[in-house]
Amino acid sequence: MDISDLLRLNSLTNISDFASFLSIDLPPEEKEKDRPSDDVRIHTRFGTPSETVEEVKMAEMANCKPELTTVSLDLPKKPTPIFFPTCVRIEQCGGCCYGPLLTCRPTVTEVVRLKVLKTTSSAASSRNSNTNNRPGSGSERSRGTTTRRRRRRRQSVPSFHEVQVERHTACGCGCRVQASDCNLQVQDYREGECACVCKNRDEKTKCEEQNSTKYWDNASCNCYCRRPLDCSTGQFFSHESCKCEEVVGRSGLRGPTVEDTFLTLQPVPIVPFRRGGGGGVIPFTPRRRKPVRVPLF
Repeated sequence: MDISDLLRLNSLTNISDFASFLSIDLPPEEKEKDRPSDDVRIHTRFGTPSETVEEVKMAEMANCKPELTTVSLDLPKKPTPIFFPTCVRIEQCGGCCYGPLLTCRPTVTEVVRLKVLKTTSSAASSRNSNTNNRPGSGSERSRGTTTRRRRRRRQSVPSFHEVQVERHTACGCGCRVQASDCNLQVQDYREGECACVCKNRDEKTKCEEQNSTKYWDNASCNCYCRRPLDCSTGQFFSHESCKCEEVVGRSGLRGPTVEDTFLTLQPVPIVPFRRGGGGGVIPFTPRRRKPVRVPLF
């Protein structure tokens, strides 16, 4: 089926419409004589027959449409202040779409503004505050304690906090993979296939012909060896030949290896230093090796 057929199929609800769409016949329904009678019903341990088994109903497709969904409100993630409520039920896209290429997504949305209660003290702290405000306590008549109690009352005054929630007013089945998911440098988006397709199709075909040693990566549109190797210094692993090759600079010369560097190093002779002069380190210039040119195949 192509995408157009899948979209038409997602508008169906019951099994009869699905069978008509595919031009197939439904299996015959169970006849009355094939159903268990009252004589063969399961009896309880007290000898009385149990309730009759309910009739099996036809399943219906849960089409993609707005339905009440529990949504958590976007509130600060802190112990204080306290907000209520923290979640609401609002219309959001629900249901399913036929086929793995499609998904249920909103087509028309609107922003709903809601009020929630905001307070900075719990019921327990408020109750303790009222208990401490009883007259007769000499220690609470000090000016400092009274000031702190007034500040606490001002902070615990409830207020309203506004939040925004997205409501889905219309839903529809659309491609799970969108054009924004593609790497446009190496991929093209095909809406009819709901997929990102590599531009270098010829390279993909050549890579698939070497399936025993290579595989094609659709995400990067590159061909890779199945068993990469760890190469020594001065070498790199080539995914074209699946072997370790020498590093070649821009001038076409092979880069030095560890063995080359070790052979090039020469010891520096040290002469004991004398007060009258004539001692110290004798300058030494290491011998330079001619670069080795690697033939190109």
